[in-house]
Amino acid sequence: MAKKRSNGEGSIFRIADGSWRASITVRLDGLGRAKRKTVRGDTQKEVKEKLRVLLRLRDENALSDPSRMTVSEFLDTWVRDTAADLKPSTRHRRDNLIRLYVAPHLGSKHLQKLTPLDIQQWQTHLLNTPRHVGSQKREPDAPPPPNLSPATVSGAVTLLGTALRHALHLGLIYRNPAEAVKRVKIPTREFTVWEPSEVQGLIEAVLGHRLYGLVYLALTTGLRRGELVGLRWSDIVRGVIHVQQSCVLVGNIATMTTPKTKASRRRVPLSPDTLEALRLHRDRQARERDAAGEDWRDHGLVFPTSLGTVYHPRNLLRDWYALLEAHSVRRIRLHDIRHTYASLAIYQGLDPKVLADRLGHSRASISLDIYGHVFEEQRDRAALSLTQLVSRDPSAADPLAP
Repeated sequence: MAKKRSNGEGSIFRIADGSWRASITVRLDGLGRAKRKTVRGDTQKEVKEKLRVLLRLRDENALSDPSRMTVSEFLDTWVRDTAADLKPSTRHRRDNLIRLYVAPHLGSKHLQKLTPLDIQQWQTHLLNTPRHVGSQKREPDAPPPPNLSPATVSGAVTLLGTALRHALHLGLIYRNPAEAVKRVKIPTREFTVWEPSEVQGLIEAVLGHRLYGLVYLALTTGLRRGELVGLRWSDIVRGVIHVQQSCVLVGNIATMTTPKTKASRRRVPLSPDTLEALRLHRDRQARERDAAGEDWRDHGLVFPTSLGTVYHPRNLLRDWYALLEAHSVRRIRLHDIRHTYASLAIYQGLDPKVLADRLGHSRASISLDIYGHVFEEQRDRAALSLTQLVSRDPSAADPLAP
């Protein structure tokens, strides 16, 4: 028998179509009549969660007059309700977007009176707003900082839309004004890749460098920067990497966390030459440990600092560019090694689904979207003549053969 809810705790019930409802008394009108608020959901669990939020809002007097609740007041509630489900890096980014871009412009507006026009004008204003540069003072003759990127603006609008969807589910508003807004377009970011000769030249040049193993592994697996920094020796079992943690920045603090998506938690088989590069790297790491002596801090990481501590991603990026400059290698981003691996693998005929699995994409379509032009070039190379099709010479029949 279900436990009866006490007065004031609200009521939960199921209706004929199988969905669930919950309602609570939020206030009394001038004649002493009860005013109730109702929420809906597909499951009892969903409705219970919405009811819990409503009860807290009522206890905080936020529901005594919903028309007076501001956007900032609701965002404070939404942040508390959803913080437990987010990773630290996501919470940090969300809090920054609210603090820097949402609250200063829309926070004082009444939630129920927020319109699509308000959000559209706010989006336009953000696109013409200089990028936040922190507390650093700008020299008088220095050029002004660039405006906020479309990606940042889009992120702020998306965040607000997500919060308003939560308000809609709670019955605080009756439509989501963000859904009517024409969103800013995010331009596709171009990436740069190395030619095979450049890859070979760099590998030969850095054979004695402490980043040799990291560069080799990145070039043969396409692991992300955070995955490389977070990789532990215990994650490599019988020639296969099990990606189980990643290093992300929360503010400027390097923090270990689990991969963001299920697809990112993956198995990455290693080739014999990559395993040999890792063996050489482990020998070099043992010498660093001996040299550090009591200063060594063992975290079991494959690519730590020379003292065994976490290699801060920004320090890694700095050392990466210094390495390229020292060996006169064309400068590309560290993340572009991932793109280089993917492009070279496609040219060698790697199937899109296999590539997606290795890169940690949830669907092969994501890989096709990112590297579509490379796949098109490969398809062009597959235009075989009749002579090539009927030839018994493997090199003549294989358009990818050297």
